[in-house]
Order: sequence, then C-alpha cells, then structure tokens
Amino acid sequence: MSNTTEPKRTPFPVYLLLAALGFCLGSATLFFVSQPINVFAYWLGYGEPTQVVVTEGSTSFSMGRGDPGEGRVIADDSTIRLYGVSAGETVTARPRLIDIGANSYAFHSPLWAAADLLYLIPTVLFGFPFALLILGIIAPGRLRGITRWLAEHAPKPKPTDPSTR
Repeated sequence: MSNTTEPKRTPFPVYLLLAALGFCLGSATLFFVSQPINVFAYWLGYGEPTQVVVTEGSTSFSMGRGDPGEGRVIADDSTIRLYGVSAGETVTARPRLIDIGANSYAFHSPLWAAADLLYLIPTVLFGFPFALLILGIIAPGRLRGITRWLAEHAPKPKPTDPSTR
C-alpha cells in the first residue's frame, strides 16, 4: 500500500468569503481611483468650459463633511455642483470626466481639483490588498515568492541575553 494522502481541500465558504472580499475591495478601489483620474483630466483640459452662476455656496471641499455649492449653467440652465465657491459669483467650470452618482459635479480651479488627490490614499489602502488577492488567485507562485522575499527582508528581532533579565 502506498502512503499517499490527498491534499486538504479548501471549503467552499472560504472561496465565497474571498470572492465577497475581492468584490468589496475592487469596488472601493474603482470608486476612489476615479477621483484622481478626474483631477488629471481637468488639468489636461478635458471638458468644455461653461459659465456657472453660483446660487448656493459650498461649506467644504469634496472630502470634507460639508456640502457642495450649487450653480446654474448659463448655457442650458442645468444644475451643477461645485466646491470652493460663494453664492452670487460667476465661475468658469468644466465637468468631471467620470461623474459618479445622481448629481453632476464640476471643477472650477486647479487648486480645488487638487483636493481630490487625497483620494489616492484610500485608493492605495483598498487597492493593495485587492491586488494581492488577485495575484494570489491568478499566480499563487508569484505571491509565494513575494511573501518569502518580505519574510527574508523583514527586520529581525535582536536576541536578548537571559543574564540581563
């Protein structure tokens, strides 16, 4: 008789949990990466400039707890939301490249657009584990090599002398 044992199989709920985790991390990463993409698109000149009359001023920037300002586009009388504006002023704004949600938003200055670069932080925080999860599924051998490299280069604890305790 041979002494071969079958390898342990991973239970189905573990796969289900990993799929749900991957979906959540991927969704969050895609949402947060859209904001820096919008900033770079604005800086590169994407979008037709429109004149906007601000009807309600904003109380914060896009990552804060305040509300955006609201304005009316002069050309087509549509409503658009802006950050960093005061009621009554007229600004030249350009729409975002990727507009997520029910309301339309626009940038009116490079400085206020740059505030959305803060979304790079959650993009990295959610994107790095998502990338490791995808790498573990697609190329587990590569992930094993990365974890081995990290273990070899991790700081080693200094040995303590038992006589000094």
